[in-house]
Amino acid sequence: MYHVLCLVYPKIAGLRNRVRLRNRSALTKLAIAVVLGLLFWSGIFAVFYRVLVYLKGIEGFGDILAAKLLSMVFLTFFSILIFSNIITALSSFFMSEELQLIISSPLQLQDLYLAKFFETIINSSWMVVLFSLPVFLSYGIAYKQALPYYGVLITTMVPFIIICGAIGICIAIGLTLAFPARRVRDVMVLLFLFVGIGLYCLFRFLQPEKLVDPESFRTVIDYFSALQAPTSPFLPSQWATDTIASFLMPGGNDFLFNFLLLWSTALAVMIIETAVFKKIYFAAWSKSQESTSARLTKNRLFTFIVKRLLSRLAPATRALITKDIYCFFRDSGQWSQLFILSAIIVIYLYNFSVLPMEKSPFPTIYLQNIIAFLNLGLAGFTLAAVAVRFAFPAISIEGESFWIIKSSPMQLRSFIWCKFWMNFTFLLMLAESLILCSNYLLRVDGFMLIVSSITIALMTFGITSLSIGCGAVYPRFDVENKAQIPTGFGGLMYMILAVLFIGVIVVLEAGPVYTVLMSRFRGASLTAVQWIQIIASGAAVVVINALVFYLPMRTGIRRLSAFENF
Repeated sequence: MYHVLCLVYPKIAGLRNRVRLRNRSALTKLAIAVVLGLLFWSGIFAVFYRVLVYLKGIEGFGDILAAKLLSMVFLTFFSILIFSNIITALSSFFMSEELQLIISSPLQLQDLYLAKFFETIINSSWMVVLFSLPVFLSYGIAYKQALPYYGVLITTMVPFIIICGAIGICIAIGLTLAFPARRVRDVMVLLFLFVGIGLYCLFRFLQPEKLVDPESFRTVIDYFSALQAPTSPFLPSQWATDTIASFLMPGGNDFLFNFLLLWSTALAVMIIETAVFKKIYFAAWSKSQESTSARLTKNRLFTFIVKRLLSRLAPATRALITKDIYCFFRDSGQWSQLFILSAIIVIYLYNFSVLPMEKSPFPTIYLQNIIAFLNLGLAGFTLAAVAVRFAFPAISIEGESFWIIKSSPMQLRSFIWCKFWMNFTFLLMLAESLILCSNYLLRVDGFMLIVSSITIALMTFGITSLSIGCGAVYPRFDVENKAQIPTGFGGLMYMILAVLFIGVIVVLEAGPVYTVLMSRFRGASLTAVQWIQIIASGAAVVVINALVFYLPMRTGIRRLSAFENF
């Protein structure tokens, strides 16, 4: 372990030095992040706590639904952690600049594996763990648990995260052994297949549509049995669910078995993977040094299309956008994320197609429009998550060549606005596609379609402005891997602000939309007071969108200008 600690120590020392050297500005940023984080956590906690309190009130059935909800939470974390570990492992095990020195040293491979293993799982898991705390806290308070529950939670999450990390690292090493890591295009094409198939299988394990369709079962006993049965008994997410649920709820008798199953599996996969790592890592790392030619951007048709699309722009703007397009398609670490995005969109839309709304006790047209409105928040969250991967790094992705932008005749304001409009176009097409396709599957009426389309367009202005503005306020030009750009303080601030912005817009529109839908459903006319409320809410939505559109861009331009003068 001495050599492992020697490899880990520089990371710890760097973090310690950054904490020690924090000035007043950095402490202010930290305080703001803590306050916003607490507000965000409070919102998540309030939602889960109210749901759990309601479920507990359903005698004989509530605990089953609470356990099912916990299963969905762990299954979601399981899929996110695996894919996050794959991306992080490709960087830490094969593309890190320090590997050239470490590989040439007389260090044993098991020491390298352990050091990089812990580095990978920490970098890829800390945010998931951070935002899962209010969920598990709500379970502890709702079920009136004391300190032993939190001890069980920690000792359950540790092996769960280790298993996810081991699986992700194993897949990353296997893919690199088959395809060079620097030819991530080929790796990500294959990874896309795994992502698509994996996401489909994970969601089909859950079979969420059956929860609202009891008629698909012959008897009530079959319905209860289906809810109580493990969704996927061979997945670690189900073992973690059974461990926590057995401890929380009366009648649980599988606690010790699932707890030991988690720990034994975690230790076994680490031992097996260490032995395999020593045999195949050198071959995989050797292949990771290979590269490939940029075939797409050398294609004449591609060049012709780019020139025709940008022909009417100003020369400086055209040059910058052309450069960004070529760099995007040449850096497969960027454009390959489109595959994962495509898989998420397919699953997103597929869930709407399987909703058995015709069997709901509520009128179908009423339920369709309510779900369509709630879909605004879900589409907004999806858009914010996409923006943090594509729009937020738009400034920092210039890297150490940012001095070329600073020394060019192009004004910094024009540079940032160019980044804004380029990302806004992409995000707007994605947002409108999600809303239009999901509304088509839901078969909503014209009013809800218009409201959804206009609202998501306004949200896109705010989300793009927040992502570009926060990226300009917190640039990271010296990162070793571009995938690390959204994982810093700026990325966290952006996600918190984006979620708060989306939540405020949805809450402001909820009342007026409900009023209009109920009046249409009952065939009644709107009163003068209702019209005043609708106009006031609409004006508030427009004002908030205008502020969120203007302020982040203004702040980002000012802060990046100060950085330029520095």
